[in-house]
Amino acid sequence: MGRKRRGDPGEALDKAAGRLGEAAGRVTGDKSLEAEGRAVRRKGELKTYVVSPRAEAGWEVRAEGARRASSVHRTKAEAQAAGKELARSHRPSQLLVYKKDGLEVQEEQTYE
Repeated sequence: MGRKRRGDPGEALDKAAGRLGEAAGRVTGDKSLEAEGRAVRRKGELKTYVVSPRAEAGWEVRAEGARRASSVHRTKAEAQAAGKELARSHRPSQLLVYKKDGLEVQEEQTYE
């Protein structure tokens, strides 16, 4: 006899919010609300990768929440290319590229 697998409570909340948004869109005929509901549901599934400057020198690509960098590069362009490749291969995902100051996001790209 199999056991039901319980998901993450946050995942259940994201799904419920997505269904609510889609239902509201269907009732009112508002396509943007219906689409927003789908976006909310998928947002919880996104894997985020970050390209940021290193304290020493160079740039790193890191999965959000990871302790170690996925890769380290001499130039921002190299790190950005590696980050895009990583994000594309792990869809749905998001790539955030920070400016040299490391505080402000310069570019944001979502891959679905």
